[in-house]
Amino acid sequence: MEIKISNDKENKLFKRREISFAVVGEEKTPSAAEVKKELCKKLNISPDATLIKELYQAFGERLCEGMAVSYESAEAMQKSEQKHKIERRAKAAAKVGSGEEKKE
Repeated sequence: MEIKISNDKENKLFKRREISFAVVGEEKTPSAAEVKKELCKKLNISPDATLIKELYQAFGERLCEGMAVSYESAEAMQKSEQKHKIERRAKAAAKVGSGEEKKE
């Protein structure tokens, strides 16, 4: 999976980085957990304080676009983000980690 950063902006008010990116060469839309893992590795940021906000791939394209936010700490993320969004992404990441994801 190759990730290209198109925009990396510092938002001092919310104490976070807003990152726009593109995932190149994937046949299907990768899971948010997989993208988060690779993005954190590439930018050397904490996975506990990072949230994938958006991930989109148009039908028939091999380019997937997305947006993520990375906070200074997990506590800052808890204050700024909606609780159900954080829980939903954590639940999906646990599924991918345990291998429960459907294989087609």
